[in-house]
This record gives sequence, C-alpha cells and structure tokens, in this order.
Amino acid sequence: SGISNDVQVLMHEAGHAFHGFAAAHLPFVHAWDPGEEMDEVASMSMELLSAPYLHQRHGGFFRDEDYRRARIEQLDALLTRFSWISTVDAFQHWLYTDPAAANRDARDAKFVQLWERFEPGLDWTGLDAEHAARWYRQLHIFLYPFYYIEYGIAQLGALQVWRNSLRDEARAIADYRAALALGGTRPLPELYAAAGARLVFDSAGMAELVALIETELAALEGTAT
Repeated sequence: SGISNDVQVLMHEAGHAFHGFAAAHLPFVHAWDPGEEMDEVASMSMELLSAPYLHQRHGGFFRDEDYRRARIEQLDALLTRFSWISTVDAFQHWLYTDPAAANRDARDAKFVQLWERFEPGLDWTGLDAEHAARWYRQLHIFLYPFYYIEYGIAQLGALQVWRNSLRDEARAIADYRAALALGGTRPLPELYAAAGARLVFDSAGMAELVALIETELAALEGTAT
C-alpha cells in the first residue's frame, strides 16, 4: 500500500525466511522449528537490525526526516505492542475457558475491559463500537487459540539482540545467525543464550529494554539530554 510499515512487514517475514534457510542443513525436518517463542525472535530481530539500512546513506530509500518519522513510529509501536499482547492473551484465556464468552455482547464488553486495563488513558469517547471491534481483526483469536503471548516473549528477546548490535554489530549478527542455525535442536533458554539474550520474565529485565527504547526515541525526537 506504499507505506513504511510495508517494508517493516517485509523485513519481519524475511527474518522467518532466513531462519528457515539457516536451519535447513539439519537432517531431520522436525528439528528445524524451535517453536514460536524463537521463531518470532528471528523475525522481530530482523526488523530492528535492518532499520538503520533503510536510510539513503546506507543504500535505503528514506531521507532524513522520513527515516526519523518511520523509526519513531516503529519504536512507539514496540512499546504499545506489549499492552496489546497482554490484552489478547488475557482475552483468549477468558474466551476459551469461561462459558460467559458464548454471549456476543459479553465478548465485546470483556475485551474493552481488558484493553482498558492494559492500556489505560486512551479516550474512545464517541467511538464505542470501534473500541469494541478492535479484536475482530486479530486473526490469532479465531485461528490459533492461546497463540499470542509468544510475541511478547520473543519481542523481549529481539530487543536484546538489537541492544547487542548497538554495542558490537558484527558480534550481535553472528550470534543471531548462529542461534537461527540451531533450529529446534536446543532448549529454548539455550537458543536465546546463543543469540546473546535470555528469557525475560522479570520487571528489571523489561525495564532495561523499555529504557533502551525510550533513549532511542529521545535521540530521534531531539529531546535527549
């Protein structure tokens, strides 16, 4: 559709493709796929690792102002993604376990309640129908029960790969590629470790990565001190 998000989606899906190529040397097909928690690290890391190369100075197509705008949008979306993932995960657990979910109006009301819990402060005045309808276009709810929290787990892994690239890009990319080449032949914590990351389930680990995003946003917005 001619917007920058198209390119970001392309980079995301390319990460999945490179993951497949990297693991294709493994002799057993069932060893190729490590599961969604690692699959999405491959794709989400690619979004972040490729971002600097979308600027014209690195052979990309963005001019200065367009690049800055696109990067701000990308990083802003990362922050709000966590609240959306939490909303979808909580909604799925209610939807598939509570008999009250059989009622159409109850589904909309529950979704709105959960979204307001995880992303408070948004003013939807006059847009009640649109507010409730947001979950209709989340295909995972309809096609893949209980599959969505993996995006949150993987996003925290991808942010660590990106953090490492800001310190030593060559090493970070080498670790990333080595982790992809393992396919599903190692337990998940070992796959993350190979990529230079860890499974983050603690507030301190998340706070570090959120601070990294906010620092980058401040630099892009010209508000860094």
